[in-house]
Amino acid sequence: MRQQVFLRKNWFLKLLSLGFALLLWFFVVGEQKAEISISVPLEIINIPTDLVISNDVPSNIDVTVYGPRSMIRAMTTKGILKVIDLKDAEIGKTTVHISPDSLSLPGAVRALRIQPSNIEIVLEPLVLSDFPVRPVLKGTVAKYHKVLDTDVDPPRVVVSGPESVIKAMKEIKTFPIDLDGASDDFTKEVGLDIQGIHVSLEEKKKYIVTVHIVPVQGTRRITHIPVQIETNQSDVLWWPKVVSVTLRGPMLDIREIKPTDIYVGISVIGLEPGTHSLEPECIVPEEFILMEIIPKNIKVNIPEKKIKELKESGDH
Repeated sequence: MRQQVFLRKNWFLKLLSLGFALLLWFFVVGEQKAEISISVPLEIINIPTDLVISNDVPSNIDVTVYGPRSMIRAMTTKGILKVIDLKDAEIGKTTVHISPDSLSLPGAVRALRIQPSNIEIVLEPLVLSDFPVRPVLKGTVAKYHKVLDTDVDPPRVVVSGPESVIKAMKEIKTFPIDLDGASDDFTKEVGLDIQGIHVSLEEKKKYIVTVHIVPVQGTRRITHIPVQIETNQSDVLWWPKVVSVTLRGPMLDIREIKPTDIYVGISVIGLEPGTHSLEPECIVPEEFILMEIIPKNIKVNIPEKKIKELKESGDH
């Protein structure tokens, strides 16, 4: 009697389970299915410690799947990953084929297409080397200024990477430093730009770049500078009365210089009567260099009647 009751209850549970299974099956089969393209990340593991990848490997693959929309949505929300194990890989090129069966997909979802389905991986010996750091500048400095040079502290960097890449390298560049119209020296902390290069920095250091900026030097000829004479002897004659000079100095300032900013003079004190050719004294502002004076000599005529007067002036 008890056995009959148990059997009746057991059959009831079986029928109930069968009903739920049928409902689930109808739900899955009856749900609208779709063909959807999803992006699946690639993860490479177990790279031998003495080797390194030297080519560009895609970070994702595009997989076209077919199945119930709800399952595909749940799958993408949860996340799906394709792992490539390089445990037994050797130096050279390895091609990894990704088949639909190698993807962990729910039973009702299947992969139709994988792009790319073959992943090429090139392994090379891992080597270390050090290189000079070269600052990269962008923009322009202030008008009439130029960059003289740059200093980097520390001046070199140690990197690791594929043997072929390291052998082809000569330097490591910084991220661009904006000159931004600077007219004086300035210092900036920058990082190293290794984007697109298959190398890694061995040390995470701060790199300080000092940019040295100086005024641009130029030359200019200034004319009509009066020649001064140190005595007021009315009968002493000299010619020419004006000269021109060529100066070298900062372009920013040389444009503003005037003839009155320059002194050109001669002295006739103590000279004998007659005609003399004197080299004039020329005094220019401190930041400028006198390149040339035209003419180089000033002719002076001292009349006979002024000899005694000039000598007395010299004695005083």
